[in-house]
Amino acid sequence: MTAKLTLIGQPQHPQVKNGIVSFSITTGPASSTAPKGLTLFKSVTYRVECSERQFNRGRADAQDQSELILEGYLEPRVDETGKPYVAVVALSVISKQVQSARKLEQLRDETVKAEEVYEQTCEQFGDESPQAQAAAEAFEKVKAGWLKFKATQAASP
Repeated sequence: MTAKLTLIGQPQHPQVKNGIVSFSITTGPASSTAPKGLTLFKSVTYRVECSERQFNRGRADAQDQSELILEGYLEPRVDETGKPYVAVVALSVISKQVQSARKLEQLRDETVKAEEVYEQTCEQFGDESPQAQAAAEAFEKVKAGWLKFKATQAASP
């Protein structure tokens, strides 16, 4: 039985060998308090493996130093010395920079579509019709969301 794992972090010590990229990601703790009776670990270092193509496609460009968002599963492996370890085998890799760019594009497209719907509704029913007013409200709501997201992305480093 396998479980899907999501990691978010900065890749450390990347190594490429035979088309496989291996690196470490240190995460945690997810919370500052543990449930009663459980110990809170300080941080955990995961060894991640993915294809070189997958690693490169998940980043905006070679200068993209933003954190990676990985989805994968745990799998036992053996290193060059014969020592066993558990690796995170990445199924998807995307950087926060690429994810933000895609989200911004999606919100922009939704805004354009909402504006087109508003214009068509105005042509069909008139500017003062209840349908046009509802379409205008929907357009303004989508537009506000897009502008808010755009502003937060411009403010973040």
